[in-house]
Amino acid sequence: MSWTGTRAGNVRMQFRGELYVSRALRNPAMRGCPVCLREDAAGASGPPYGAMAMRGDWQLREVTVCTRHGHPLVPLWQAAAPRDRFDIGARLREIEADIMSGALDRPARAPSAYDLWLDRRLEDGRDDTWLRDHPVFVVTTLCRLLGQAVLREDSPGEEYASGRIHAAGFEIVVDGAAEIMAALDRIATISTGAWDEPQKAFGPLYTKLNRDYLHESGFDPFRNILRDCILDNWPLGPGDVVLGEAVRERLLHSLLTAKKETGIGTTVLEHFLTEAGAIRPNDPRPLGRRLFDAQAHAGLLAEIPTLVGPIAMRKAMGATKMELIALTEEGLLFPRTQVEKVKKPWRILDGMALVNELSARSVPVSGDDRNWTTLLLARKQTGVSLVELVEAVRNARLKVGRRVGVVGFHGIVVRLAEVDRMATPRTLLDGAKADDVPAGNFERNVPSAGGRTINSYSRLSLKKVSLRA
Repeated sequence: MSWTGTRAGNVRMQFRGELYVSRALRNPAMRGCPVCLREDAAGASGPPYGAMAMRGDWQLREVTVCTRHGHPLVPLWQAAAPRDRFDIGARLREIEADIMSGALDRPARAPSAYDLWLDRRLEDGRDDTWLRDHPVFVVTTLCRLLGQAVLREDSPGEEYASGRIHAAGFEIVVDGAAEIMAALDRIATISTGAWDEPQKAFGPLYTKLNRDYLHESGFDPFRNILRDCILDNWPLGPGDVVLGEAVRERLLHSLLTAKKETGIGTTVLEHFLTEAGAIRPNDPRPLGRRLFDAQAHAGLLAEIPTLVGPIAMRKAMGATKMELIALTEEGLLFPRTQVEKVKKPWRILDGMALVNELSARSVPVSGDDRNWTTLLLARKQTGVSLVELVEAVRNARLKVGRRVGVVGFHGIVVRLAEVDRMATPRTLLDGAKADDVPAGNFERNVPSAGGRTINSYSRLSLKKVSLRA
C-alpha cells in the first residue's frame, strides 16, 4: 500500500488502499515531526537535510501528532505551487538549521486514543472497533467535525493542532451510533436561542454534511443520524429539506409553526396547549423553540380555528344567554378550555348535537299553548334541574315539543304538568310534610270539590293545603 498517494479520478486519491478526497492529502502547508527529522540526520556523513525523510502519514490532514515521539506535527514550509512544495530537498535545506537547533520543537503530548487508532489503521489496517467497516477519510473527518460541535469550536485554531478536537469526537464516535445520537441530542437540548437553527447549533458538522460531502456516500450513515436528531428537535415539516432529503411528515411543532398552520395567534395557542399538557407553563424559551408533539396534538390544532365565542354559540344553537349559562353550569355543555382569557372556547358541534338529540322525538307545539314551557323556565318553576330534565327526555320519560316558529334550543319545550309530577314526589321523598309543600306545587295536582284539578294559573292565595281537602 502506497504512502505517496496517487490520483484516482476527479479530485480523488488512492492512499493506503483507500480513497480520499484530494484536499485531505494535498495542502499548501507541509507538516512534520522535527524530532523524527533530527533523528534521521543523526550520524549522517553528508549534509543533515540529505538524510531527512518526510513520512507519508504526515500528509493526511487529520493526523495531528507523531505517535512515536508524542510531538505535534508542525508546519515546516508552505508553497502554493506544487513544484515548489514537493521539492523536498530544497525545502529541507532551507529549514535545516531550525530543525537541528530545536527551533521548531513544541511541547510533547501523549497520543490520544484517536491518534493511536489512526496510526494502526494507516500502518496495516488493524481496527478492532465498529469503525473498521467505514473509510478512514470519513471517520477522521467525522471525528473532527463532531469534536468541533461538542467543544463549540467553529474555528478550531490551536485546539486543532493540540489534537483535542479529534480526540473529543473519537471518544463519542468509537462507542457507536447510539452514543453519536446522544451527543447530538445534548447539543440540540442546549440550542434554545431564537436563532439556534440546526446550522448554527451544529456548525461545520451540519455545513459539511449538507454541502461539501452531501454526495459522498460514505457519510450517509452519519448524515442519517444527524438528520434524525434534527427532526427530533426542530419543528420541521413538509416543504423543508434537511441534509438533502425532503421532510415527509412533521414530528414537532413550535408555537410559531402552529400559528402559521392554523392562523391562530401564539397567545391563544399557548393557552390551549398548556392546558392540554403539550407545553409547560411559563416556558422561557423563544416562541420558535417552544416545541410539542405535532401528531399527538394534531386534532387540537385542527379544532381551535373552528371554536367560537358565546354569542356565535348561542346563535348557532338557538339559545338565550341565560340558557347557555345554565347548560354550562350544570355540565350539559363544556367549553373546550377553562382558560378565561380565551374568547372563543365553544364547539358549535357540541351545542348542535345537544339540540338535535333533544329535538329527535319532538312534536310541534303552537306558540300560544301555555301547557308547554322551555327547559330553563321549567327548572325555575319546579326546581327540577336541567340535568334531570334532559335525562328524562333521553329516557323517554318526558315528552318533548318543538315550539312552532322558534328555532333551536329555545324552541324545545316540555309539558309543565309532567315536570310537576317529577318535582312533587321528589319533594316528599326529601322529607317535607304535605303542609309545608308550596301551594304552587299542589295547586296543579289537588282535585277541587267538583272533581276538577285546580288550574295552575289561578293564583290562589293558599296558606296550607291538606291532602284531604
